[in-house]
Amino acid sequence: MKSKKWLISLGLAVVLVVAFTLPACEPTPTEYWYTPAGDKISFEIATMGGAYGNISLMVVEDLQDFGLDVDSVVLDSATFYDYLYYGPHEGGIDAFIFRENPGPDPWADWIWVMLADPESWGLWWNPCWYDNEYYDELMLANYLSSNMSVKQDILFEIQEVLAQDVPIHFLMRDYFISVRRTDNWDNWFNEMDGLVSCINEWSIRECTKLGDETQLKVGTLLAPMFSLDMHQPNLMHTDIGALYLMLVYENLIYFPKIDEDLGAAYDCVPKLATSWSWSYEADGAGGQNQILTMNLREGVKWHDGENFTADDVVYSVKNLMYSLGPTGPYWFSNGPINWTAAENEGEILPEHMLVTKTDTCQVVFRFIEGWHQNEYYLPVWMMGWAIVPEHIFNAEGAPEDPWRWAGNYTGTGPYRVKEFVAHNYLLLEHNDDYWGPLPEAEEILFQLYNDSEPMFLALEAGDIDVVMDFSVPLEKVANYEANPDLEVEIVPDLRVNYLGFNLHPTGGYEPLQDVVLRQAIAYAIDKQDIVDILMGGYAEVPYTWVYNESPSFNPDLAKYDYNITAAENLLLAANYTKHA
Repeated sequence: MKSKKWLISLGLAVVLVVAFTLPACEPTPTEYWYTPAGDKISFEIATMGGAYGNISLMVVEDLQDFGLDVDSVVLDSATFYDYLYYGPHEGGIDAFIFRENPGPDPWADWIWVMLADPESWGLWWNPCWYDNEYYDELMLANYLSSNMSVKQDILFEIQEVLAQDVPIHFLMRDYFISVRRTDNWDNWFNEMDGLVSCINEWSIRECTKLGDETQLKVGTLLAPMFSLDMHQPNLMHTDIGALYLMLVYENLIYFPKIDEDLGAAYDCVPKLATSWSWSYEADGAGGQNQILTMNLREGVKWHDGENFTADDVVYSVKNLMYSLGPTGPYWFSNGPINWTAAENEGEILPEHMLVTKTDTCQVVFRFIEGWHQNEYYLPVWMMGWAIVPEHIFNAEGAPEDPWRWAGNYTGTGPYRVKEFVAHNYLLLEHNDDYWGPLPEAEEILFQLYNDSEPMFLALEAGDIDVVMDFSVPLEKVANYEANPDLEVEIVPDLRVNYLGFNLHPTGGYEPLQDVVLRQAIAYAIDKQDIVDILMGGYAEVPYTWVYNESPSFNPDLAKYDYNITAAENLLLAANYTKHA
């Protein structure tokens, strides 16, 4: 890790950053590539700047060297996100660089919706406007397969389809460099995505005291968490928001510890649900409903002293988890919905949700024929969605959006909200009536920072114990490894950076519709160079959304390793020409 090669790479990274700040020079290849129709290939790659901008500049340099007239353009975040998530994607962007967080198997199933039919499943979330009917069939089959061997075969095929069509090209998967202090707390768990994250509350729940300190201090960059009274999806989109929902509210089940063995992700840990079973019943139309019966934890109290019951689960599922506007039916195709919802691509209403109370502490979910779930693991939405108190959210006089009921933070979790100051900090304290064992940390302080530098200075000074959701900058690693008060650990990150192409039939850049050109572009980008120079080797080259170490990764994919000869031969065979 401290080898000469690492130091050279770091030095190159510094030089590269400096170079990127200098005025841009026009590309000066002696020859450019032209389409079979004789048009010069010329397009822009959009980013939001920052780390994406550095990746983009390296990609652009490779493509310019190859002979493509390509440039990088930085857009403001509002314009960029509007393109990615709020289509239709007509014009304005030819290609873009971004990253997504698929998560480990099996919770990565949702990522395949991203490139599904842009006018149906992928509506609002297919930034490439990729449209492949066979891919859509595979995507849905993967969701609904209950045989793990068959599921793996489907995932292998999905990866082959994307590798052949190249609607996106995978560039880099970062490593997450975690850092924590060693003087106050111990027994941390470093999972993919770091010591504390949206899938890792183990460090908070299991940290042990080394002295008399009772408050665990977590530093994180300021997230769009201006209030705790927000729509639940907004909370889930940040690590601090997800942890708030897990520690103050609670979900039915939650993520297991996932270390080197990604197979552990197929397990789940009981929380408000204690056990579950699958069965079947006739649906009255010649088919069968799949039944998921969940037994709920008894003796659980809401923070206001009221009993937690099945009514709270039914209300939460019907009113919060699916009636969330246009993304509902597309993101959660594995929900317990009736045929009206299955056939209607509009809003899912509470009456569409097939969840019923069968006892004070038991609920039943019904999955209609054709929408049966994989019985090896529970639907992913149960991992993240918090259960809320029906007696408060559905009370007479409650606002239309109860999440915005100021000061209402009534959950069942091991912590209560003690104080929240927007843009500053969130302070949680023990819930002494918690149904389970309480963590040793009596208080959790989430300190919010506008910039990473003061956050790391606070860590060095001992003002916080751990940094969340931000990898240690490369230039700090060596000093931190030499500091006896700090512990540096490295794990693979969840995020995968990729180059996306706008394939909209009328709004995209027409030459990019040709898969041969996209394949040639993939060969012309030196991904290992990005890993070595930008990340000092603290990253790896990915080949699909499935992580390289996963058993669901297809090792026989076309990997498009850097090969200029292969890129040139593809274009020449397709009647592209290269000249001045």
